[in-house]
Amino acid sequence: MRYQGVLVAAAALVLTRQRLWRVLRPAGVEQSDFCDVLVDDSGDGVPDARTILGRLAAAIRDELRFDLLDFPDVRPGSVLARVRDDWPSGATEIPGEVCLSLPGVPMEEHVEAIEATKIRQRLRRRLRELDRVGLEVRLVPAAESEDAVARFLELHRQQWADRSVNSEHLTERFRGHLTAVLRESTEPGETTGFQTVLAEFSLKNKETLEVEHVASDLLIVGRSMVAGYLYGYLPSLRSRVDVSVALTRAAMAMAAERGVPELSLLRGTEPNKYQLSPNQVQNVRIVLADGAWGAVGLWAIRGWRLTSKAVKRLNAAVVGVRQVRRPASGPNRR
Repeated sequence: MRYQGVLVAAAALVLTRQRLWRVLRPAGVEQSDFCDVLVDDSGDGVPDARTILGRLAAAIRDELRFDLLDFPDVRPGSVLARVRDDWPSGATEIPGEVCLSLPGVPMEEHVEAIEATKIRQRLRRRLRELDRVGLEVRLVPAAESEDAVARFLELHRQQWADRSVNSEHLTERFRGHLTAVLRESTEPGETTGFQTVLAEFSLKNKETLEVEHVASDLLIVGRSMVAGYLYGYLPSLRSRVDVSVALTRAAMAMAAERGVPELSLLRGTEPNKYQLSPNQVQNVRIVLADGAWGAVGLWAIRGWRLTSKAVKRLNAAVVGVRQVRRPASGPNRR
């Protein structure tokens, strides 16, 4: 949507058919950790955000034929939550995926604030190991994007050599896409606004003084968060340092330097994330209805959710009964 020729709001949507309903969902939703719409809230020569959002919502309802607008994994404080608040038809909200995050402070500061003694002591050891091996970090300038992306994806391929890698990450199309994005958004000295940044990690051989490129981390940097998108590292690096701590330490340092309040670890609750004592952020799924048939769709979604919960409780109860009735095993059984 434009105001006096200036783009002030955007929503990239795809119309799908789900059972009996026409459903609008965000483009690329299957690959996205967060879903939202975009709005210019700068106030610089444009209407206030609420006015813009009202016009965007009206345009979606007036120009598109749909029954449900379905946004999974919406973050707290999102733009879409404000659209929901003023949506004239029905709406429902369902818990989504859990995301983990860390504060935008140096890791050393975060570690000292951890209450659990064992976690704090373990992370202190990891940080001392990193200091001892002398892992160096640099941000790739725009002029080196093509070569840096090639190095990065080669490390990513080696990292996943014995496992199932996302085949798209090894294509020329993906390589060209990353190169173009980095070349356009990475500029030396730029510290505000949205950026895609590639950090390279290297180790110097103390005897030969040769520098070896051992890891790369692709980061998305905005005003409210830094988020790790994709990384790659030499498999042999894992025997020398804690790779997860090394990458996270550098990302937290960047967030602190740029005044960004949060480092998001994105969706997923993998054990290596919890070793850093992160905060939990609950995403939600927001579904908005349009028209009477859309309202019926909301009732159906609520009904399916209640039924799913009841089935899970029943299954848990049945499993519990079976475990109680199962005869004891072992040498003492008669």
